[in-house]
Amino acid sequence: MDNSKRHGRFTSSQNHKATASLKSGKPSQAYFTYVAEKAVERSMQRTADTKVKVRAMLWGKLMEIVLFNLLGLEYKMVHKQTLVHPDYWFWSGTPDLKTDKKIGEIKCYEPKKFGLLSMCLLKKNVALLKENFKEEYWQCVSNACLLGVNRAELIAYMPTKTELKEIIEQVQEGNFLERNGLDPTDYIFWFNENNIESLPYLPDDSPMSSVNSFEFDVPREDIDFLTERLISANEEVELILNQK
Repeated sequence: MDNSKRHGRFTSSQNHKATASLKSGKPSQAYFTYVAEKAVERSMQRTADTKVKVRAMLWGKLMEIVLFNLLGLEYKMVHKQTLVHPDYWFWSGTPDLKTDKKIGEIKCYEPKKFGLLSMCLLKKNVALLKENFKEEYWQCVSNACLLGVNRAELIAYMPTKTELKEIIEQVQEGNFLERNGLDPTDYIFWFNENNIESLPYLPDDSPMSSVNSFEFDVPREDIDFLTERLISANEEVELILNQK
């Protein structure tokens, strides 16, 4: 991920904040807080957020790679390529996956959130996804805009216990982590048979699949709404920076 293309820009993973609204339809406080954060970043020429390597983030990075290897050849993994919008320099993002016609976002959560997101995805309802998983939904919309496509697929993944044991074996017996650009020292204390119960997995006999997804057309009105909000947010940032 290229952080130099992120600081001071509105990014897909956080762009749900730009859409936050009051009942009147006007931007809410979350929008203005996001604007202020970007003004700070442009002043400092660096991101305001320091990405501490927490367990959930490290788990997600590894599971993204595992899932990609399960998906086959349809997708190209682009999770290390930060993109800037071709028309708006202040808008960037890092999709997980892409094809010529759609973007894909992978979410590898702890069991509770995995279950909730999976149940939502299985309903195949855009309005329900937008209402209950705003962050994930608007990330899909934003990355679709960056790539100039109007379809998105949101994928939730959590390995079964058997799959997790196989992952542990790969990590222990070879250079799986290094080969996929991950730092083995981040995972050294995780992967052994003794702590498998502390890691997220589905029982092998679970009625829920370990991979659940929803592919949908990105509504034109949401593309336009997000674009308008980000243009407005950028103008707000410029006003802050130009205040005497």
